[in-house]
Amino acid sequence: MNKRYPYSLISLFALIFMSSCELYNPAEPTPAYIHIDKFILNTAYLTEGSNSHKITDAWVYIDDQLLGCFELPATFPVIAEGTHSVKIRPGIKVNGIAATRSPYPFYSKHEQLVNFQAGTTVTLTPSVSYLATTRFAFLEDFEGAGVTISATSNSDTTFQEIYSITPDPNVFEGTSSGVAYIDATRTFFECATVAKYPLPINGSYVFLEFNYKCNYEFTVSVIAYGTSSSVQYTALNLNPSSNWNKAYIYLTPNVSGAFTAVDYKIAWGMLNSSGTDSAALLLDNIKLVY
Repeated sequence: MNKRYPYSLISLFALIFMSSCELYNPAEPTPAYIHIDKFILNTAYLTEGSNSHKITDAWVYIDDQLLGCFELPATFPVIAEGTHSVKIRPGIKVNGIAATRSPYPFYSKHEQLVNFQAGTTVTLTPSVSYLATTRFAFLEDFEGAGVTISATSNSDTTFQEIYSITPDPNVFEGTSSGVAYIDATRTFFECATVAKYPLPINGSYVFLEFNYKCNYEFTVSVIAYGTSSSVQYTALNLNPSSNWNKAYIYLTPNVSGAFTAVDYKIAWGMLNSSGTDSAALLLDNIKLVY
């Protein structure tokens, strides 16, 4: 026999069912947003060199919890309301490789309190500096007197300076940059630091920073000097860059691998293997840090 249920009872069942659905599928909270366009790097020029950088990423922490790594410029949601602690670590592409994104170990993190409101965007401009523990083994901006980098005995061309008091596309900043040329007759160039520098061999971070512009691939290498001999290790091959670029080269494996070395030189080289008639490498703001 069919039973007829009152409409009020059916409505009650429907209300309970709908309430249960809401328990399992709660309404999505409205996020706030953070927008970051770029970082500012502050340096003490005389002891830390140029404030040129290539910070590509922001590693963002909310109340010390990692929210994520965001390629700049970026706008991203934050599920938070009210005042929270925001910490932002500057990130780079180690060796210029997108798959090796990492916070740069020598830059400080940016910290501030942010009042988040649902549906609104907060624009932040993180400001960072070199950590006080950073050691600069070598600095060269080509603005002072004296020779700190020169062509090696293997090179068949010279390493020289471009000087200009007016804006010049071949001078990154200031008035000078270093340059070398190769062609069909001068096919190999190599320069190295004149002095040797002691570096940690215990696995500590060692990086080489520099700005460069080139129309031909080139190589960065480390020359490790022992008590009676030396060995040269290739650190990285870099592709041409028609505009000024910035490299952060991870040298720890090369330095720590040469555990019997006493000190080191850094070298840059180009081999004209394709018969190119005119190739050039420009360098500026070189820093060897650990």
